[in-house]
Amino acid sequence: MSGEAEPSRGLAAAALPSIQRSAVHPRAIQPPCHSDRKSRVNSQPFRRPKDFRAFTLIELLVVIAVISILAGLLLPALARAKEKAKVIKVHAELYSVGLALEMYADDHEGQLPPVRVNCNSDLIEHWCQFPMELADQDYLPRGDRPGMAANMEDVFNAGHTYKYATPGPQILNDTPGGNFKLWAPEDFPIGASTNGKYYSSRTESPVRWVLWSLGPKPKGDKALDSRAPLAARSWYQRAGEGGVIARFATREGMQIKTP
Repeated sequence: MSGEAEPSRGLAAAALPSIQRSAVHPRAIQPPCHSDRKSRVNSQPFRRPKDFRAFTLIELLVVIAVISILAGLLLPALARAKEKAKVIKVHAELYSVGLALEMYADDHEGQLPPVRVNCNSDLIEHWCQFPMELADQDYLPRGDRPGMAANMEDVFNAGHTYKYATPGPQILNDTPGGNFKLWAPEDFPIGASTNGKYYSSRTESPVRWVLWSLGPKPKGDKALDSRAPLAARSWYQRAGEGGVIARFATREGMQIKTP
């Protein structure tokens, strides 16, 4: 019996190495780890495509120069458009005030509010301000700032109302002080003539009343012309220039506006 058992053990021992060699380690049959794959992919160095090309410094400077040129062309056009929009607004507001003046005259037997002139240091720049009578009697909205009893601010002259004048009574430093004299050209309402005269009586003057804005350049020569606002040389004509924007009524009551 012992002699027969030896060959079987020998066969078993001979077969064992082959079994061990054919055995698979448990870790070898596990599915591949995605994180390991990703880490291997990410660990690869970035390679720029062969056809990739960055901007050069000269190209960037050229682009910046082109943008600057376009901006230089567009910004003045935008500024002119903005100015024109303000001019349209001024004409619309002066039209409304003209209606308010005529309503006031209808309610006061044809009389118009007096012109206000101030020589005091604090109100000297508020000459010919809108009459407070229109605000006090609710023809215009009221204001609460010095020189702005009527809250109708000049679009081009912040802190000031539009201007108002008519031949006739004036208030000088809050006190009645004679008549206001308004210059009108002899070819009124054209305004091209440099000849004309001052009128202190509405019955003699060809102008019933005049309203005006000092325009885009309120401190300019045209806005402060001695013959403004009825001389055509003082009128606003085109964007980029100064000049007054006016609306006036003839003696017969016809209203006319400047360009």
